[in-house]
Amino acid sequence: MVSRVGLLVPLAFIGAWQLLVSTGVLRYSYLPAPVDVAESLVALTASGELVADLARTLAIVVFAAALALALGGALGFAIGSLPPVRVYLMASVDFLRTIPAVALLPVALLQFGPGPGTELILATWAAQWPVLVNTAGAVATVPVRLHDVARTLRLTRAKTLRTIVFPAVLPAWLAGARVAGMIALLVTVVVEMIITPEGLGGGLIQSMQALDPARMWAYALICGVVGAVLNATLRQAVRIGLPGSAANLDQAGAT
Repeated sequence: MVSRVGLLVPLAFIGAWQLLVSTGVLRYSYLPAPVDVAESLVALTASGELVADLARTLAIVVFAAALALALGGALGFAIGSLPPVRVYLMASVDFLRTIPAVALLPVALLQFGPGPGTELILATWAAQWPVLVNTAGAVATVPVRLHDVARTLRLTRAKTLRTIVFPAVLPAWLAGARVAGMIALLVTVVVEMIITPEGLGGGLIQSMQALDPARMWAYALICGVVGAVLNATLRQAVRIGLPGSAANLDQAGAT
């Protein structure tokens, strides 16, 4: 859980923002008061527009993250468990994962056209790399003594993977999953802003074009809330799945 004391800073910031705008100290044309942003948020929710945009963006993010976990996990496991494959492919992986997904947007548009499919492909492309790299590294560094134990117990290959390798790799895979979920959200919103008038990204760019700063800030606020909720959900999943793992150390300090 987030510390209640930690909420004082954003609340104080919002209060100061409202005070400075209300008293005229801040006179920027496109910096609305928090009250105006809240009113715009209520209006968007009441009209159903925000719910539809949120549902669309979340659907793409969830599917992209799921595909990234499956694809990145499978490829990472293959690369990590097969030394010849690791030798010949890791250099390519290191190169490909440095290509920004947004840089591939023109290629994806020409190949697949504008639409949810293009967003899904780009988000999956960007989100798979932390899962792949984490999984490959974890598989390659499974302690030799664990494999010795498997041989001593005369475990089959399948049982060795299920009872020894998979549990050893799971923390790294889950750590990659946390990063993958956030990357999928980031790429989805950016691609929506560029190629489609739908979703949270589409709502942001339409608000900017309509010169409606309160509506634009409302969408930006929702994007932040979605990111925070997604991150908290993934952290909780790690905490439940690996209650004694070092992956929970940062979370333990925040409770």
